[in-house]
Amino acid sequence: MTGTFLLVTNGHIDSLALSIAAIAWGIGAGVSQVSYTLIPAKLLSSFDDKLIVGWGMLLGSLPLSGFVLSTSAPKVSMITIISIAFIIVFGTMLAYLLYLMSTKYISPSVTGMLSAFEPLTATVLSVAFLGTHLAPVQLLGGLFIIATVLYKQFLIGRISGLF
Repeated sequence: MTGTFLLVTNGHIDSLALSIAAIAWGIGAGVSQVSYTLIPAKLLSSFDDKLIVGWGMLLGSLPLSGFVLSTSAPKVSMITIISIAFIIVFGTMLAYLLYLMSTKYISPSVTGMLSAFEPLTATVLSVAFLGTHLAPVQLLGGLFIIATVLYKQFLIGRISGLF
């Protein structure tokens, strides 16, 4: 919690380093992360991974289908179509399928903890390639978060070794 506090406030208790919208989206992302890790656990024991991902994507697309069908498509180039297809196949479908398949080999809680490194990867890449600058307080907050994930992983390993 201290690490998140330092990242969000930049160490100043009276102001936020992020907009309220960014914080709301972050909380929503956290809730969805927990949901798509834990909800399909029973389904995965009974059905094929690809079937679950397919139905999930179909049902997830239904709320926006009216909007898509009522909007005229803009003119796009072939590179735009290829880029969108790449994002759909590799960035969404395959990524989610592999994530769900990993819960067969490791517990959902460990999978969730390992996925906590996704924001770290995004941060490192944004600093390395986009020139994003982090304040020392934000770096300290990131280190606190990483330390918590590693400690929790160590603790789970120690507890499971007792049984």
